[in-house]
Amino acid sequence: MDQATINRYQPGGDIYAQLVTQYGQTNADAIAQAAATGDRTQLGTALANVRDGAAPGSTSTIVNLYNQLTTDPLAAPLSDLNTIVGNSAFAFLKSPYVAAIALLALFFYFGGAVIITSWISKKAK
Repeated sequence: MDQATINRYQPGGDIYAQLVTQYGQTNADAIAQAAATGDRTQLGTALANVRDGAAPGSTSTIVNLYNQLTTDPLAAPLSDLNTIVGNSAFAFLKSPYVAAIALLALFFYFGGAVIITSWISKKAK
């Protein structure tokens, strides 16, 4: 990244002013620090963190786990559980065997056994 682009992300630059307006001073400063390195990957990560609402923080797994456990310990596990159960239930219901069993159960519930027994008794005569 060239110096002119880096300067646009620094305080006084046009992009910095837009970031302050849109995301606030703290987030704009975090993006400015990432831009100062000249590394597009760090800049992209900082922008993604700000856009996703994540505070610029540690990339340490232990620190992130601690933050998760102290702020909302059930958010991630419950979200994952909801996804797993939802996908499993949907896959189960899409099975053709389940559809066949459901149709057979409805058939017998609405008098299918009577129809079959009367048909068999007629054939036997």
